[in-house]
Amino acid sequence: MRKIAVLGFGLIGGSLAAAVRRGGLGAVIAIDRKDVIETEIAAGLASERVDAADAVAVEQAFREADLGVLAMPVGAIVAALPRALRNGKTITDCGSTKRIIAQHGTAEPRSRRFVPGHPMAGAPVGGLVHARADLFAGKRWILCPEGCDADALAVVEEVVAGVGAKVVRMTAAEHDRVVAVTSHVPQVISSCLAVLGARRSALTGAGPAFVSVTERAGGGEAMWRDIFATNADEVAAVLRDVAHQLESTAASLGGHPPDLEPVMRLLGQARGSREP
Repeated sequence: MRKIAVLGFGLIGGSLAAAVRRGGLGAVIAIDRKDVIETEIAAGLASERVDAADAVAVEQAFREADLGVLAMPVGAIVAALPRALRNGKTITDCGSTKRIIAQHGTAEPRSRRFVPGHPMAGAPVGGLVHARADLFAGKRWILCPEGCDADALAVVEEVVAGVGAKVVRMTAAEHDRVVAVTSHVPQVISSCLAVLGARRSALTGAGPAFVSVTERAGGGEAMWRDIFATNADEVAAVLRDVAHQLESTAASLGGHPPDLEPVMRLLGQARGSREP
């Protein structure tokens, strides 16, 4: 049985607590603003609740826990990391980019107790009210264990596996390159389509494909500002590749008559690229 301190009790932190509780993995200390931890939902998910404004209580929570989890936007994780590492036995995070967080972790005296991480799970709308115990079931949870102690990694992997996620290891640089394609650029593209649909008064004709693609468009500003600020180079590189592909496809379709082969070849390549 583990005691886990979760700083940031929103969708990810709350869902982690729910999964830990359902799986009987241990007890959770919820750390967040007073208005968050005083809700009935927080009371039902955490055995202890700590006001994030109480610095002494927060440090004590990290000291008592087997694992401290920072489940906040990237900038907030960077700010909280030094205190967490000074007091916690083992620390991980759930930040959406990894290079900047890993760099700050490396600068800390107890850097070997830090295992950068990122659960590849979420929902169209954030917040504790949307937390659910099955959020991570069957999902990938990326860990970037460069330079961390083996026993620290073992603790994190035990919890990740316990909530039903699949551990994937890679470097922080690999993570940011990969998620630029699989997460960050899809947010840009889906938001572009949502705006274009409204601009062209096309939403009344929206079908399942449009709804599916734009379901998570317009993500929360606090989280996405940090993501784009800390992974701008990788996102820009992928967007340039996408723009090149779209421009080439548009040129072939814009001919007289249109050349259908490039777009049909693209669809074929997409079908072949899916994992079995």
